[in-house]
Amino acid sequence: MAGTDQERQQGVDGVFSAFASSVAKWTGSHWAFVVAAFLVIVGLLTTDVESTNLAISIVTLLVLQNTQNRDSAALHLKLDEVVRAEPEARDEIRGAESRSAAEIGELTREDSDSLVPSSDEMPGE
Repeated sequence: MAGTDQERQQGVDGVFSAFASSVAKWTGSHWAFVVAAFLVIVGLLTTDVESTNLAISIVTLLVLQNTQNRDSAALHLKLDEVVRAEPEARDEIRGAESRSAAEIGELTREDSDSLVPSSDEMPGE
C-alpha cells in the first residue's frame, strides 16, 4: 500500500508542478499584463484609486513574474552551456528544472554523496 501512496503523492506533485509551471508561464506573458492593465484602466475610470489598488498590485505581480521567467530561462540556458562544456558533468543534471521535487532531491543527494570523501580518501590517516 505504501507504493500506492507514494505513486499517488508523485502524481499529485506532478499535477501541481505542471499547474504551477503553466500558471507562471501565463502570468508572465504579455497577454496577462494586457488583461490586468485593462482592468486597472477600467477600475480607475469607474471607481476611485483605493478600489483599484488590488488590480495595480496584480499588474505589479505580473511584471515581476515576467522578469522572473526571463531571468530563470537565461540562467538555465547559461547553466546548460556550462554542463555541455564540462567533460565530467553528468548528463542527467541537464533539464533538472523540469523534474519532480523528489527527483531533484535524489540528484542532490547523489551530488552530496560524491563530495564527501570516503574513509579511504581521508588525508592524514
